Formats: sequence, structure tokens, C-alpha cells
Amino acid sequence: MKKQLMIAAVAATMASATMADISITGDAYFSYANNAIAVKKNDDNQRVRLKVVGSTGTTKVVAVIRNGSETRVDQKPVNNDKGRGLHMDSLYVTTKAGPVSIKAGDYWGTIGLGARSKGEAKKNALSLSTKVGPATVGLFTANGSNGGANSTNVNVSGKVYGATVKLTHNPSNFTNISVKGTFGGILIAAEQWKDKEDIGTDNDTTLIHVGGKMGAIKWDVAQIKNDVSYIKDTNTNVAGDQTQGFKNSKFAPLGSMLVGKAARGATATAVADVGQFTEIAGVAVSTKLAGNTIKAIYTRNTLGANDKLTGTELILTRPLGGAMLTLNVGKVSGSDDSDNNKVNKGLRLDVKF
Repeated sequence: MKKQLMIAAVAATMASATMADISITGDAYFSYANNAIAVKKNDDNQRVRLKVVGSTGTTKVVAVIRNGSETRVDQKPVNNDKGRGLHMDSLYVTTKAGPVSIKAGDYWGTIGLGARSKGEAKKNALSLSTKVGPATVGLFTANGSNGGANSTNVNVSGKVYGATVKLTHNPSNFTNISVKGTFGGILIAAEQWKDKEDIGTDNDTTLIHVGGKMGAIKWDVAQIKNDVSYIKDTNTNVAGDQTQGFKNSKFAPLGSMLVGKAARGATATAVADVGQFTEIAGVAVSTKLAGNTIKAIYTRNTLGANDKLTGTELILTRPLGGAMLTLNVGKVSGSDDSDNNKVNKGLRLDVKF
């Protein structure tokens, strides 16, 4: 009798959880790197994120919980821990009001293809969007009632001759337009971030990316140009700030592991971020071999205004028991700063569940 009651209780609990429509997914990475350029030391890092989604009707509440590298076992924070252990990474709600889709809360967002602004924090943000014929139009504002005009964007996107076209306009700061499509097996993507006003110096960003396949070889060619190198404005933290903008640490052109210190969560072998260059131009080729994917990247870059350097990378990825193992070696050559002309090596394990 007790056993039957216990079974009934467990079944009732499971039924309750099912009716609540709660899902839990996540990802994690564990990495080791030897960075001979910037930190000049070995670097061990880890991150685990849990995404909890509660749904009722067309409304979803999304909470993302994460740790840095800090645990009770290892209480010395490193890298991007910033003195924190387990904490809330983002928290937001999505719902619909008739034909209007609504997203509100704290979350991360990308403008266009991400050449200027990728995965940036959207604090106290509100996004509204709806379909108007074949196009989607929207309004975005951040920083709540303190945001002001410079934190409000209007946007429109749609298909034009098979390509996805997106336009984001901030009346106070910038206009961003991106185009991406595949034609005859060739991927073509382009983006331009245009400052609305220039204070003394242009600070626009342009990205062109073309890619395709030749038999078993996948190839990509890309170029990014910044009128001037830029850094994050830590005081205002407003995307599109004309004088400084963002380093854009999460964007890794061509899948580079030498550029983009916060790409893939964190990339300890990265030398600098996209915004620190005035030009990045390169080619990447990859192929499958014995269950592995081998990728080679060669770039010619200008760090800051005048430091001409080259980057060569070899990246190997392999599925490993449901995870993905990545090994990479990257070398910077020709830099005016001899400390930069070194080899960086990394190893990481990525898991999604």
C-alpha cells in the first residue's frame, strides 16, 4: 500500500512538472591555454550555464544561470569571474499582444551581423516587433526610463531576392545595414555601421564576407575595416557611442581564435578584439579528415593605426563523447611590438545539453 502511494505521489509530481511546461538546457566549456603574448602564462578556465524556460500560453520566462571559474573547491576567481561565483546571467520575458511580439528584461543582443556590436548587454530592455507585409518592423529601447533617445533603435528586416536584409537605425547615434544570402552555392554577407554624426573623425565599420565549397574544401574570405580603432566606453556603456563605441570582444572573424577575447565565452589565446584593429583581412580553409575538422586561417591586419602584422592559425575540432574538443595554435608575426610576435596554444572542451 505504501509503495502504491509513493508511486502515485511521484506520478503526480511528474504530471505537475509537465503541466508547468518547464525546460532546462545548457552549455559548458572547460579550457586550457598558453598565451605567450598578453598574459604570458598558462590559463585554465571554465563556465557552465543553465537555461530555464517556463512557458504558459504564448508567454515564456527565461532565466539563464551561470558560474565563472569560481567554485567552492577553487575559490580564487580568474578571467571573467569578476569575483562572482554562481549568478544570474540574464532574465527576460517573451510574449505576444495580438500581432506584436514582445521581449523585455535583461538579455544579450547583436546588431546586424555583429561586426560592430555582437552579444552586447541589453539592460532593462524592451523590444517590440510585428510583421508588416513581407517585412518585420520593430522598436528597441534599453536602460529603462533613464535610457533617453540614444538608447532607442528602430529596425526593419525582410527578404530581398533571396537575401536577408536588416536595417537598424538609432536617431541619435548610428545606422547599421546588413545583407546575407547564398547564391549559386556562394555565401555573400556584408554589413556597414555608419555613425550618424562624426565628432572630428569618422568611426564607421564595414564587413565583407564571401564563402563557399570546392569539393571537400570549405573556404571563406573576409575583410573588416574600422575608420579608427575603438574601445569600450565603460562610463556610458551605450551601444553606438560615437567617440568610443565597443571593442566588440565577442566577434571572431573567420572563426579566429587570435581575435575576439570573449568569443565562445572566452578565448584565452586571443591577442586583441575587433575594435582594436583598423583592418582585418584574411582567408580560411577547412576540411574533414578522419572524423576531425581541420581549419587554417591566414590574416593580414593593422592593429591600431599603424602596427602591421600577420596571423596564422591552425584549429582542429573533433566530436568527443557528445562534446566537442578543440585544439588550436596561433602565431602573430611582423608586429612592431616584439612581445606580440609569439605563439599561443589552446585546448578546450565544449558541451551542449
